[in-house]
Amino acid sequence: SEPFSSLAFCAALTEDITLITLVTVLPYRNPLFTAHQIRTLDRLSGGRLVVGVGTGYLRGEFRASGADFDRRRALFDEALEILTADTAVEEISHRGIGFETSGTALRPPSIQRPHPPLWVHANSSWGLDRAARFGGGALFTLTTETLAGTIRTAHVPDSAAVGERINKLRDATTAAGRDPAEVTVALGGVLPLLDVRQGWNTDQVRAHIAEYEGLGVDWLIFNVIGDDPGASEETVRRFGEEIILARG
Repeated sequence: SEPFSSLAFCAALTEDITLITLVTVLPYRNPLFTAHQIRTLDRLSGGRLVVGVGTGYLRGEFRASGADFDRRRALFDEALEILTADTAVEEISHRGIGFETSGTALRPPSIQRPHPPLWVHANSSWGLDRAARFGGGALFTLTTETLAGTIRTAHVPDSAAVGERINKLRDATTAAGRDPAEVTVALGGVLPLLDVRQGWNTDQVRAHIAEYEGLGVDWLIFNVIGDDPGASEETVRRFGEEIILARG
């Protein structure tokens, strides 16, 4: 589903949960439209929006959107420049390779200042560099070797690889003149333990989470199995009751 429309619906039905896009592919379109949606949704949700961003990897989607696949990194950087601008400044002027504008007004400003947090997908060295220099967060994804090849990113198969990437992120953030504590570390992907069909062991799940916390992961974002609605609901219920509520 289209993320900003879906999250606007979620914002209307909730009060406290954080709303996250994973991930918004910035090169697909003019970043002014993306910036306008981000500011509006952050305002409507009461400042609960986090925007995960990436360069994209599907040539077919680039063709469909009319975007240049071979220039996706340059287009991403250009979009990042717009999205990291202080939203209190309503007028935007820009001239780049992807678009240009002069004095375009974007209203309303976001509630979060200077802008809602941007979490940059950081499996690759290139993405990690952008997260260290500009991101409010770095998003790592656990991948199989096949998945890493498909989405054209680094292979991050396990906790050891996650720890290595986090250490590189901290070094790069320090080298960029920023405090590593300013960059949230999020980890997504498929965690086999989080599937009641495979047998549910609360202690193992807790230990797994504690391991990633010890590495410096601030947010753990797991994919819920999608081919069995009943098992999905049961997984979410047990995780909520036995893990989240138990943590207080």
